[in-house]
Amino acid sequence: MYTIRRRDGLIAPGAATPGRRRLRVLPVFMTCTTTSRTRERNTSVRRAFTGRRAAVAVVVPLLFVAACGGSDDNSSGGGGGDQSDAGPYKLGLVYSSEGPFANNSATARAGANYAVELINADGGVNGRDLELVEVDARNDPQSLVTAIPKLVSEDGVFAIIAPADSAGCEIACAAAAQLEVPAISPGAGRPGVLEPSRPWSFTLAQPDAANSIPVLSAVVKQEGIKTAAIIYDEANATTKAQNDLYTKVFEDTGVEVVSTTTYTSGDPSFTSQVTSMAAETPDVIALAAGPADAARIAVEVRTQNLDSLLMGTGSLQSGGTEYLNGAGDAAEGTITAAQFNPDNPDQPAADLLAQAREDNDFDVVPLNFSYAFDIVNMIANYLGDNEVEATEDSLADDRQGLLDYLQGETLEGMSGDVKFAEDGTGDRPQLYAVVTDGKFVIQEVDS
Repeated sequence: MYTIRRRDGLIAPGAATPGRRRLRVLPVFMTCTTTSRTRERNTSVRRAFTGRRAAVAVVVPLLFVAACGGSDDNSSGGGGGDQSDAGPYKLGLVYSSEGPFANNSATARAGANYAVELINADGGVNGRDLELVEVDARNDPQSLVTAIPKLVSEDGVFAIIAPADSAGCEIACAAAAQLEVPAISPGAGRPGVLEPSRPWSFTLAQPDAANSIPVLSAVVKQEGIKTAAIIYDEANATTKAQNDLYTKVFEDTGVEVVSTTTYTSGDPSFTSQVTSMAAETPDVIALAAGPADAARIAVEVRTQNLDSLLMGTGSLQSGGTEYLNGAGDAAEGTITAAQFNPDNPDQPAADLLAQAREDNDFDVVPLNFSYAFDIVNMIANYLGDNEVEATEDSLADDRQGLLDYLQGETLEGMSGDVKFAEDGTGDRPQLYAVVTDGKFVIQEVDS
């Protein structure tokens, strides 16, 4: 079932909206008539995962559904029909099991694998499975430099799911762009991270500055904050950018920064840094840190009986439960910017999130999980809609077609509405989260 926005601004079921696509979770056959051909697609999949409620067949979503309207004149590749003899479509998946954002990387990896598992259980795309070719860069820039050419030349991947962290994405996406291979990150949000690699790169995340600066500025005014301390890892490009972000927020809102202190990711103790900040009794402590480091800082802050408000950018909330589990009660009251609502009541996100929670035993679906899930489905939908063969002769055109598709579509998935700005970054809602009873509770910024 398609949706269309009525003149009264409401969404009416049963009609198509050109340029919008959505995931479905209900067992329904979708029919769409275009100027060139009629397609019928069963967008549900019934499966029973070994080791995961193995006796239960679950109806789950498969692909973004093609919106009716328009023609197929801009289709790339082509060939049509069953391509099962052609072998799998290969997608590169680059992650890091080490470093300050290892948890974000792990949840993104899980989301991509979950999507592939569902799609292949329903027969794949054009009769072909999707296959993830995974590379663990271990937070090593040189590993990224060598891994990307290997994925393309030796493994033959069609596109790459880039690292979730900005530092890794910047290197991997630039390497992919040199080879003219699309790379899409499920989390990179540092301002300008895609500039060296456009137009071949995208990120589902809205840049930290675009999301966090207006949100945190509103929070500062709302909370009546007058003084602030900032703690950041000066050796990490992402946390250095977060320090710059906080500095701008406080400058714009007239807040006095009374302490700025640094650390090294993975430090076993933050006693000296917190003692230094505590001497200035700031109203707020801004955490420019990955979730694990931020958790240890929060614990030390409360251990020293400092009652300053703890603040994070959207990347802290995107790390899911790592900060919450690591900090425990010390995390209570932390406020972060946010661009993803894991309790989104809107469809189809609500059903997709509910199914992901059930299938993966999640209390809360992490941002990077949902972003990676949506990336795989975007690529799969493009391959299926255009019956892409991705042969040696058509590969360049097929990859260009994916770029055009991503830049021009609005998609509805697990993470909500997905739309890319002209610079390839995600166009996301501006939200904030407050840690309440051990959970990030999403709220809207007062207008």
